[in-house]
Amino acid sequence: MKIGELAQEAQTRFETADYAGAIDLWTKAYAALPEEPAYAQQRSVLVYQIAQASVEAYSLDPQVLYLRKAERLLTSYLETIDASDGETIAAVEDQLAELREKIAAASPEQEEEPEPAPDEVEPEPEPVTEPAAADDGDARPGRALMISGGVLLGLGAASLGVATYGLVWGDRVDARGEAAKDAGNDDVDFYRGLLDEGTTANRLALGAGIAGAVLVGVGAGLLGVGAAKSRKRRDVAWVPLGLVGGGGLQMNLRF
Repeated sequence: MKIGELAQEAQTRFETADYAGAIDLWTKAYAALPEEPAYAQQRSVLVYQIAQASVEAYSLDPQVLYLRKAERLLTSYLETIDASDGETIAAVEDQLAELREKIAAASPEQEEEPEPAPDEVEPEPEPVTEPAAADDGDARPGRALMISGGVLLGLGAASLGVATYGLVWGDRVDARGEAAKDAGNDDVDFYRGLLDEGTTANRLALGAGIAGAVLVGVGAGLLGVGAAKSRKRRDVAWVPLGLVGGGGLQMNLRF
């Protein structure tokens, strides 16, 4: 399976909640990328995708190793973001902070606070349910996904533009070769130079074209998933409200 096909199949698995399958396929796509600087952006995108799939996998199978994996990958991804892209940096840092809070809460070696002596215990009111705190956790990943999706769409469009340039460059090399042939030019070194130049143009067009298609597909998928997560907040819900000496219902309006 080609890199683009692996990435697309992984995106399908992600959108259908098969997060373990998405992690596996995106990891294979990452391993298949050439170890060249030209593919650094594609590698960082796949690192981000694996991190997001790990976060979602934890929601279905709450193993802290998923959170640790996501935290490590997002930290690596953060180092690859352009310093001028403050919005994306802020979104990733927010997600990292949330992940570290979850890791600390889920850590089994976390020490429990000592209980007060019996004579120091004071009566406390019943706790009040605050469901809004959980909603904030749902909103931040959705926002981060939408921001990253937009960034990837932009990168994909830029890569497709580079691919178009490579195709035009290759056509110009072919035209120069045909013109030289018609003019009776039989310089072997000249044609060897044209061959090298044409090969470079073709590689540029192919590599940028594949990268652009992957980035556009992944970016569109992230926008869709992020929008779906954000829409979860746009509803009305009644939740139980604990009160001292009684109880009731509280209506939450989400926009």
